[in-house]
Amino acid sequence: MARRKKQRRPATEPAANPEANAATPARSRRGLYALVVAVILIAIAVDVWWILRPGKAPDVAEVSAPTVVTARYVGSEACAGCHAQAYAAWNDSHHALAMQHATAQTVLGDFDDATFRYAGTTTTFFIRDGKHFVRTDGADGKLADFEVQYTFGVDPLQQYLIAFPDGRLQALSASWDSRPEGQGGQRWFHLYPDEKVDYRDELHWTRRSQNWNFMCADCHSTEVRKQYDAGADTFNTTWADLTVGCEACHGPASAHLEWTEAQPANTHKGLAAVLDERASATWANDAATNKPARSHPREHDTEIEVCAQCHARRSQIAEGYRAGLPFLDFYRPALLSPGLYHADGQQRDEVYIWGSFLQSRMYHA
Repeated sequence: MARRKKQRRPATEPAANPEANAATPARSRRGLYALVVAVILIAIAVDVWWILRPGKAPDVAEVSAPTVVTARYVGSEACAGCHAQAYAAWNDSHHALAMQHATAQTVLGDFDDATFRYAGTTTTFFIRDGKHFVRTDGADGKLADFEVQYTFGVDPLQQYLIAFPDGRLQALSASWDSRPEGQGGQRWFHLYPDEKVDYRDELHWTRRSQNWNFMCADCHSTEVRKQYDAGADTFNTTWADLTVGCEACHGPASAHLEWTEAQPANTHKGLAAVLDERASATWANDAATNKPARSHPREHDTEIEVCAQCHARRSQIAEGYRAGLPFLDFYRPALLSPGLYHADGQQRDEVYIWGSFLQSRMYHA
C-alpha cells in the first residue's frame, strides 16, 4: 500500500505557540469589554446632550408642563357650564363633527333615491322608515341593502359608516362631495376613481383597508379602545365620546371638575395637561427670509404631542394615549422619507392626514 507523504508546514507559517494561543482569548475579551464600555459611554453622552440641548423641553419644575393626574372621562357637555364660549366654538368645529349618528340633520348626502355608477356597479342611496340606506355590492360582490349608522367628517366631503355583526364599522368608498355646487360639489364620487375597485380588491369598502375600528377610530373619536379579538376576528370597540371631544385634547376631566368644587392650591387645576404654551406666542413673517417666525422660543412639547396624535404621519403602537403622556410611548412617527415630506419638513399631501388624501381624490374624480 502506498504510503501518504507527510505534508510539510509552509516555511512562512510560524510554529505553534501554546502560550500565545492561550493569551488570544484574553485579548479578545479585553477588546470586547473595551467596545462595550465605549458604546455605553457614547450612549451616556447622547443622553446628556439630549437633556442639555438648546431649546430642549424643560423639566416639570422649570415650566408649567403637565402633571399626570388620575381621572376619568366625563364628556364634552360637562365643560359647557364654565367654558360656554369655548364649548360653542368647539360645537361647530370639524372636531365636533368628525363623527355623528346618521340622522336627517347630520347626513349631508343625497339619499333621495340617488344613484351612482362605478366599476360596473350601480349604488343607490335611499331612506326607509326614517333611516338612511345604501344598496351596493357587498363582500361577495352581490347587491344588498346596508343601513348607514354614522356620518364621517363634514367638509369638504362626508363618508358613511356601515355596521357589521362582528363589530366592524366599514367606510363606504362612495362619498359625498359637500362643497357648494359652484365649486364642483354636491355630488357622489368614488375615492378611487381610476382603480375600478370591486369586491375582490383590498381597497373595497368591505375590506380591512376601509375598516374604521383599525384605520380611523383613534382620531375620529375620544378614548377609543379597539378591543379586537384575534381568535374570533371580531371587534368590541368602545369610546368615551363618539366624536373628537374636549377631552381628546385636554385629557379626562373628572379631576378638573372636582377641582372646581374645592379649588385647592395647585397649578394644574386637576387637568391632565395645561395647554397654555401658545397663549402668549405670536407668529409673523420674517422680512429677510419671508418665513414665519415665532415671537419667543417654545418651552415644551406638550401641545405638539397632543396634536401630533392625529395630525402627524405616524403609526399607532399602543392604545391609551391622552394629554400629558409621552407621545412616543404610543405612536411611531414616520421618518423624513422621500415622498412623505417637503424639503422644509412639512408634511406632503396630508394636512388632516387621511382626510387630505381623500380630498385629493375628490378633486381628481
